[in-house]
Amino acid sequence: MANVVVIGGSIMGSSLAYHMAMAGEARAVSIVEPDPSYEWAAAPRSAGGVRLMHSLPENIEMSRYGQTVYKNFAQLMDVNGEPGVFPFREYGYLHLVTGAKNVRTVEQNWRTQTELGVPNEILDRNEISQRFPALRSDDIDAGLFGPQDGFIDPYSAVTGMRRKAMSLGVEYIQDRVVGLQASASRVDSVVLASGRILKAEIIVNVAGAWAPEICAMAGMSIPVEPLSRPTFYFETEEHLDPLPLTKDPSGVTFRTEGRGFATGLTRHDVSGGFKWDIGEEEHNQFETELWPALAHRVPSFERLKVKRSWAGHYAMNRLDGNAIIGPWIGGLENFYVAVGFSGAGIQKGPAIGRALSELLLHGRYQTIDLSRLSYQRVIDNDPLFEIGFTA
Repeated sequence: MANVVVIGGSIMGSSLAYHMAMAGEARAVSIVEPDPSYEWAAAPRSAGGVRLMHSLPENIEMSRYGQTVYKNFAQLMDVNGEPGVFPFREYGYLHLVTGAKNVRTVEQNWRTQTELGVPNEILDRNEISQRFPALRSDDIDAGLFGPQDGFIDPYSAVTGMRRKAMSLGVEYIQDRVVGLQASASRVDSVVLASGRILKAEIIVNVAGAWAPEICAMAGMSIPVEPLSRPTFYFETEEHLDPLPLTKDPSGVTFRTEGRGFATGLTRHDVSGGFKWDIGEEEHNQFETELWPALAHRVPSFERLKVKRSWAGHYAMNRLDGNAIIGPWIGGLENFYVAVGFSGAGIQKGPAIGRALSELLLHGRYQTIDLSRLSYQRVIDNDPLFEIGFTA
């Protein structure tokens, strides 16, 4: 196997490392990651959701594999008798909709999901009220409920997979990529901030929200940019039973988190870029947009107290919100990417690592065919949209 340099050691990079190592190719892989604490990485700051509530078969199958890995994480990531332990909290996902058009979309997605063996349910407003009495449902026409969906500890997922990959012999290099040296058709080497130069036969860019910068070093243009997403954790005076991650028709999402709840609202209409501070603008958004929607859907949320807040970043694919995976078609032949997960990276990380390992080792996908997610649709300006529930 040729030497593979992977840029980015969070969930995508560590998953690729794990799957390459399990295939007996650990020594061929070097992971370059500037921050082994992952303080600013997107995955550990995410909600940690793993859902089968998608409209594209590829996304359903990727998340299905993600669920399998995370539900068996302790056994799979065991290192010398020390399991990689975190609970898979199977609270479910609930997508609430109003209006005939949105109900038809829910029904269409349900058909796709059930055809693939996903046991999701369509609920009417009475069933929603009976199943989840804390929710107001008199203004809801339908809900799509995914009982097998749930949440993980995303930081433990990243560090657990990294630990396993390292135990299998994968090299992790704490450094930052500052340049790529290329010939006419290939990347020859990777330049690090330390001055070290890594010769490589294959380069894989899985740098998340920083991936566009790496692509630019190679001369590749991708429609991806970092998009800040604030999250607020709050607690209520009244005890409530656990709730699924619920997406309200307003666009606000909320879910059980520890003793309280977490909420957020992705604003796709804002400009991209990194923004780490939760300031007056974000708190005003909570007061004027999130809280009214929360209190409308769950009356007990009228009396809540925000305990903390933080910002994460989507690697937002502005073309269609879906991943771009595979070689740089029409460009440097040994430069691969897996970018643009738009908030759904943690759930797809296991499958993306497996898919990339298949491409590198066998030249084709062997489990889930992700050909529709290649760079060709960027070249053709041919978006492939998820319909219905989006992050």
